Amino acid sequence: MSAPTAPPAPAAPQPYPDEADGKVRKIAELLGRGEIIRLLDDVRNKLLGNAFQVQDMAMEFAKNHTLADAGDDIDNAVQAVAGTWSGRAAAQFNTYADHVGKALGDQQDVVGGMSGILSGIAGCVIETYSKAIEFIGTCAVELGKLGYKTIVAIATAAIPIVDIFTSKDVIDAVVDAFANLVTAINGLFGQALSTLGNFRAQATAIVQGDTDFPDLPPMPANSGMDNEKQWRIDPTAAPA
Repeated sequence: MSAPTAPPAPAAPQPYPDEADGKVRKIAELLGRGEIIRLLDDVRNKLLGNAFQVQDMAMEFAKNHTLADAGDDIDNAVQAVAGTWSGRAAAQFNTYADHVGKALGDQQDVVGGMSGILSGIAGCVIETYSKAIEFIGTCAVELGKLGYKTIVAIATAAIPIVDIFTSKDVIDAVVDAFANLVTAINGLFGQALSTLGNFRAQATAIVQGDTDFPDLPPMPANSGMDNEKQWRIDPTAAPA
């Protein structure tokens, strides 16, 4: 019986783009766009969350081979007495060992399934974070094309320093850049929630699997396994 294969670790996310965040944040503050600031805060402080802790949990599940080792011990015990022990007790033992081995294998499958789900969740969160910071960088570039100094001057000047039409065009372009950022990240969050919903369905199945976690069968009564009078030993055979 083999232990579950460790899931591949998701690629480490890029560092948070503090410089791009600062540019977008400054313009958002000047224009009173609190929702943009909250969006930036959520991406920086909440989105990545404990993705790596979840991945570590996945690895712990994957590396746990206790059940697989127990199944191997049962197989070794069967092989050790093969050809030496026969009769009713031996037949009962072999049948019992098969049932125990199957139960251990089913339990190991549940452990492996949990490892895969946790790893998938971590990967989804990290991928979402990586795309979100890319959108923040794109917004900063768009604002940079308009000229940060020009935007700040228009937003802070009591009397417009450029003609009113130019001012309106610049502010409209800033609003459009912010709108594109919100739309892109909200769409990204929607996709992530859909993906995580699929993982939730799988996790529900795992919970059900835990509810139905295969119990090790009790040793059958009057099997003869614990009664040496029902044993038949071949004295010429050497144990394996």
